[in-house]
Amino acid sequence: MKVVLYGSPVIAFLPVLRARLSPEFNIAAVDYDATDDELEAAFHNAAAVVTVRYDHRIPDSESIRLVQVPGVGCDEIDRSLLPPEATLCNVYGHGDGVAEYAMLGMLQFCHQVFEADASFRAGSWSRSSRMQAPPHREMSGSTVGIVGFGVIGRALAEHLQGFNVTTLVCNRSDPGENALVEKFYALKDICAMASDCDFLIVSVPLVDSTIDLIDQDVFAAMKETAVLVNVARGAVVNEYALYSALHKKEIGGAVIDVWYNYPSNSDDDHVRPSKYDFARLENVLMTPHISGWTEGTVNRRWTTIVDNLNHLANQRELENVVYSPEKAV
Repeated sequence: MKVVLYGSPVIAFLPVLRARLSPEFNIAAVDYDATDDELEAAFHNAAAVVTVRYDHRIPDSESIRLVQVPGVGCDEIDRSLLPPEATLCNVYGHGDGVAEYAMLGMLQFCHQVFEADASFRAGSWSRSSRMQAPPHREMSGSTVGIVGFGVIGRALAEHLQGFNVTTLVCNRSDPGENALVEKFYALKDICAMASDCDFLIVSVPLVDSTIDLIDQDVFAAMKETAVLVNVARGAVVNEYALYSALHKKEIGGAVIDVWYNYPSNSDDDHVRPSKYDFARLENVLMTPHISGWTEGTVNRRWTTIVDNLNHLANQRELENVVYSPEKAV
């Protein structure tokens, strides 16, 4: 069975697939900027493609029966271009990594460890009580609101246990009774929840109803000391409203790991993540979409991908189906 790895985000895992799949699998790797001839050769008679992006450059191929995304989001998959017999699947496995990242971000805003380290390395004791420095915050006693209670949201609620915080959840559907959650809010009541939060963590999927979900009204409802943590998708948080709230210091700060602009390929390393200059703001911790990129996540995800490829080869049921021809009927 022929499998294509399409695009720089997955090509590096060619050795992983070759090590985990039987020799009966023929694996081709081709980048986004390949020539038309290279693409035609790679996709000829392919049964599966592993990719973040399914676009107009992929040749028409009715042989493809599986489009496997190596992550959760399928927003770069143009479903109108999928072959008629293709099933679209994704993978998870990132909950623990993202939860740990969010915890780190919240703890950093409380304890300001990075700033203390930089100051002390420069020779200053200014953060010490011996220099009459003001005490820093604790996360203990805080109220943490989680927007979205899927894989990440549930992992967050579990990780928050033991930190002596009150955990609130805002979700599209009622998750039911959960010992990890103090109170549930519907999405329409997000401002009410935000007003009670010291930390507001965004982990909801990006769908039409969640675009700009966190907007000016939500920021206006938040405390001046509250911190937003976005580990969902950039578009869930209104770009201008976020920058304005931070620039005007209407909220205490933000931890931002997901953005509004991304590189189109691995050589495009200097794309600005936003049209606004978040890097100039002192109340922002910003990273290039790394929260779920852990060794554990990678291992779990590629295990699922290998399982799905084997399932396809053996005509067994696929895991994590997002879309299938049967569903479209």
